[in-house]
Amino acid sequence: MDIVQIDHTLADLMLVDDASRRPIGRPWLSIALDVSTRCVVGVYVGMDRPNAATVALLLTRVVLPKDGWLASLDVSVDWPMHGIPQLLHLDNAAEFKSRALRTGCREYGVELMYRPAGRPYFGGHIERLMRTIMERVHSLPGSTGSSPKGRKARPPEKEASLTIREFERWLVLEIGERYHHNAHRGLQGATPFSEWATAGQKTPPRLLPNAAPEPLRFLIQFLPMTYRTVQSDGLTLFYLRYWHPIFAAWRATKQKVITRYHPEDLSRIFVSVDGKHYVEATFADLRRGRVSLWEQRSALRRLRSQGKEYVTEAKVFDAIDEQRRVVSHARSQTLGANRQGEALKELSPQSLGEAPNSVRANTLDRQSEPAVDYNKPPPVFNVEPL
Repeated sequence: MDIVQIDHTLADLMLVDDASRRPIGRPWLSIALDVSTRCVVGVYVGMDRPNAATVALLLTRVVLPKDGWLASLDVSVDWPMHGIPQLLHLDNAAEFKSRALRTGCREYGVELMYRPAGRPYFGGHIERLMRTIMERVHSLPGSTGSSPKGRKARPPEKEASLTIREFERWLVLEIGERYHHNAHRGLQGATPFSEWATAGQKTPPRLLPNAAPEPLRFLIQFLPMTYRTVQSDGLTLFYLRYWHPIFAAWRATKQKVITRYHPEDLSRIFVSVDGKHYVEATFADLRRGRVSLWEQRSALRRLRSQGKEYVTEAKVFDAIDEQRRVVSHARSQTLGANRQGEALKELSPQSLGEAPNSVRANTLDRQSEPAVDYNKPPPVFNVEPL
């Protein structure tokens, strides 16, 4: 993998909550494309606007074998493409210029190249693929179309049927079974799948070592980072207190430590004194549950609006608990509450490891769907940019 292009787009599709089946909004789609073989080497679907953590999770999909991810979706697809890119070709969005991305790429020898401002054709390969995928998305129930006029003619909220996991499963089949095995004009009629196999025989991609800690270590290197000082009661981040036994020794040095965190899960952080060896610290109060950075910030705004200038961890968790009760009560009544409820549900410990719901047969019956010709230039749609 010499050059990998990465881009995001807001999908033209309304999704539903998997409990209430009510609309929750449109997902963001992030894709990584190997330019030389035209293979999709990474996919990530989320409801939040792309950020540094999105890029970290996408790159993890790029670098690691996809077997575990595909199994979690209950999909059987041959998707062997993975490895460490030589160069990432990016636009100028903030998440592509984060300190976390720069340090992570430097650690793994990945070069960064940014598109010149005002020259979108420099990312033409992945943008054409995005448009073609959106063309296919327009055939799904709940499609918003590519224009406001189309949304009025066919209200997506009334037709929305897919959850985020079902959409991700559909996307895997669309790419893994269709796109990768269709003849591509840019490859002189070869398929991306066959081109990957040929290229791999000539120049195998760089891979992570097989050692067990490597996948987690790779993810950590790309997570958002900041610096903190260990105090007598532990390490405090976002008004939340963390502890690890080694903190007692680090406190004596009074030096700042590198602290990395996952915005979707603040129940654990990764801390290092040298930037290479990390320990996993958890909440000092083990009774605390999993929370997201979005919830913490929302709780902080709530406390400040109530005139509570002195913020403590206990007050933050009390505010989060109150907000969750409000959302739980209101989620069946409004679109906004349903979307927030979906975010909270995905962050709950009970949701971890659950098997995804089955996708409705009519949306995955590939025999009845018209074939898509990836060799033809796709029609131009106004895909919403970042």
